[in-house]
Amino acid sequence: MIKTLALAFAGATLLAACSGEQPANTNSDTMTENGVSLRNLAETDVAVPKPEQLTVKGRLIPTPSDPTSRHFLLRERKAVGGTIIAILRQEHDGKVAYARTETDCANRLFHVLGVGPNRALVETNVAHDGPLRPIKGLPLREELATYVCEASGTPLAKG
Repeated sequence: MIKTLALAFAGATLLAACSGEQPANTNSDTMTENGVSLRNLAETDVAVPKPEQLTVKGRLIPTPSDPTSRHFLLRERKAVGGTIIAILRQEHDGKVAYARTETDCANRLFHVLGVGPNRALVETNVAHDGPLRPIKGLPLREELATYVCEASGTPLAKG
């Protein structure tokens, strides 16, 4: 009986925590309805002050849609299903933040798997912003996906 009540209470608590009103998708690069913003990641509480020297320099990704930040590809690998998992770093206003993303190059789909203040934590942190979704109308995500796909040897399909 006590076990049943405890499970019911835990379920009700989880339901209450998850049932808040969700803002509508505005089809912007910020994707704030899920708490994940690649455009402003270095301005969130995930970011930390940029150290004087970074262990991994990374490859600078051209992002004309975000001229105030610098985005770097630190690592990419092909997943079992053929998608590309990438570790990205954003530098902005003396701060850095990291994101782990997944890109489906053949279908022009992209999403964020995790965010964190360093490379180690971004590998384990979960900030899943939903399923893989089209990048159409999301210029920063398209720029990042294009670069990640090319770096992995799987060019992004034409839009």
